[in-house]
Amino acid sequence: MSLRQFGVARVEVSLQERSRSLPFLVVVGAVSLVLAAEISLVGIASSFEGPSTGRLVSLLSADEAQIQHRLGQVYAETDTNKSVQYLRRAAELSRYSRLYWSDLASACQSIDDTQCADWAAEHLLRLCPMVPYYHQLAAESYLRRNRLDESLAQFRHLLELDPIYATGTWADLLTVLKPDVIFQKVLANNNKIDSTVEVGYVDFLSAQGDNDAAYRIWNLVANGRPFPFSSVQSYLERLISTGRIEEATHVWQDLERRGTVKSPDAEEKNNLVFNGGFEQSPLNAGFDWRTGSTNYLALDFAAPGAYHGAHSLRVDFTIGSNNEYEPVYQIVPVHSSRTYSLKAYVRSQDITSTSGPCLRVSDAQPRGFEDAISETTVRTTEWHPVSLSFSTGPETQSVRLSLWRPRGRIFPMEISGSFWLDAVTLECKDCTAEK
Repeated sequence: MSLRQFGVARVEVSLQERSRSLPFLVVVGAVSLVLAAEISLVGIASSFEGPSTGRLVSLLSADEAQIQHRLGQVYAETDTNKSVQYLRRAAELSRYSRLYWSDLASACQSIDDTQCADWAAEHLLRLCPMVPYYHQLAAESYLRRNRLDESLAQFRHLLELDPIYATGTWADLLTVLKPDVIFQKVLANNNKIDSTVEVGYVDFLSAQGDNDAAYRIWNLVANGRPFPFSSVQSYLERLISTGRIEEATHVWQDLERRGTVKSPDAEEKNNLVFNGGFEQSPLNAGFDWRTGSTNYLALDFAAPGAYHGAHSLRVDFTIGSNNEYEPVYQIVPVHSSRTYSLKAYVRSQDITSTSGPCLRVSDAQPRGFEDAISETTVRTTEWHPVSLSFSTGPETQSVRLSLWRPRGRIFPMEISGSFWLDAVTLECKDCTAEK
């Protein structure tokens, strides 16, 4: 075979390979055109703003789900019935699109088409049974159609999946059911729902002003599963701030009984002050110590060298100033028209002012008894007792016990130095066993 022949053979082979590749190139070109058309339609579907443009695009591709969905969005502000029509078509064309079915459910609800809303919500539940929002859609839709048992079942499952929907659940159900019935139907004996949801329901009712129902349900919750103090704190604070001291006291006692809050002074049964020895970090809530203004002050609730036990409260007046201070205080439930005795141990180091720290008891109710104030502590002193006594008024339910420093009026007026407080006790001197 000559080189010339070999060269001709190479040319023939090359032409044959090219002729075989032509169909492939044609197919690739056709697919590219189709893809370009699809991309163009997708771009149009996501960009057109007016119904007229949308209708024209819809004529070109009536079976394109995205275009039908976009038309549903465009009509949402001007013609809700047409909006639902297009959204329904989009959902039917794309039966596995969560977005399309969710938008359809919401649109049907907006025009009170409960049958359509139920249909869309039920499809979503089959499509995504673990998505909480779809259970909310179904529950609300069933509620509007008075399918109460089905609605309650969906609300229960909703709260099992995600407690964040609790507030909306209570608001919806309270339009048709009494508070106690809601608790029995949704929360009672349901260990799949977090226990904090039960306490949250009590707090919700209280925030709505239905304190009687809230307290009734609290008595059921208090005998149930464990829950953290943080979940009941809001309810307890509202009871105290609105003067429902008796209920707040019972709630606090329930928390102590359950061990949710623990008193280090439990053996001192006659002492009404909680954590009077500062043996644990205060909750800054309830009937424990609270922190007031601490400008130019440093507080240490676990200071060593206590009068009794391991800890005491230390207050450092870090910058010399003549301010009034109330760095810590505690709300204490008491009885009306009774006599009380307060005693504590204090010490000081280099308190400069003639107006030093002291203890003060005030009536938490307006127009109560006159403030009772102990002796002040100045300069440097060892541990020593301070005390006071007072009588509550006829309407007194609680008192405010605080560490207080009044402004100085005699030179030197500015205060600096350190002060310690420990072993605070408050006892009723004439309370009967019945009280």
